[in-house]
Amino acid sequence: MDKLREVFRKAVEHEHIFKILAVIILIITAFLLFGPKGENDSITLEKGKDSGSAVTKEEGAADKNNSGKIYVDVSGEVKMPGVYEISAESRIFEAIEKAGGLTKKADTGTINQAETVKDGQKIIVPRKNEGNSMSGAGAGGAASANNSNGEGEKKININSADAKELQKISGVGPSTAEKILQFRSSNGGFKSIEELKKISGIGDKTFKKMQPYVTI
Repeated sequence: MDKLREVFRKAVEHEHIFKILAVIILIITAFLLFGPKGENDSITLEKGKDSGSAVTKEEGAADKNNSGKIYVDVSGEVKMPGVYEISAESRIFEAIEKAGGLTKKADTGTINQAETVKDGQKIIVPRKNEGNSMSGAGAGGAASANNSNGEGEKKININSADAKELQKISGVGPSTAEKILQFRSSNGGFKSIEELKKISGIGDKTFKKMQPYVTI
């Protein structure tokens, strides 16, 4: 009994030590339970914030690209010829729609309506059978000339002929015909037949062979 009383007395004397140990245990327990979890939550929130910023920048760049405007001059067989503002990367058919659409006399077989337009481009929609005859024609209504094969041919309108028709011109093969079409599309048509010499592969000698068979 005396020993038990002695143990109890010592416990009372060292009561403050037990309190300190209890506090330390509580702090360690709280850190293990709540400390790592709080840190992970913080990291997750920061990552979410960064992702949101990236999306915003991409959307801003897309809006900037879609806001471009260009101007084109549409003339020829359209209902309302003139200069029009259209979106960048528009197609020729969209520019024609801006000009009121095609007239009944328009020759749609000679233009590539799916081609992308460029700023400042002049688009000329030709008329059907325009310029296929020449002055001084005989009773048949169309003058003819002899090509290298000795066959009679009408003059070919280089502003309206397709690739197959262009190859009927003396000295013009598939490659040259394609170059003529590209030049016509990029420059809004030929202003004179002499502009053929601006095309790679058509020099003075080749032009002289072609000259009797072409018109605009």
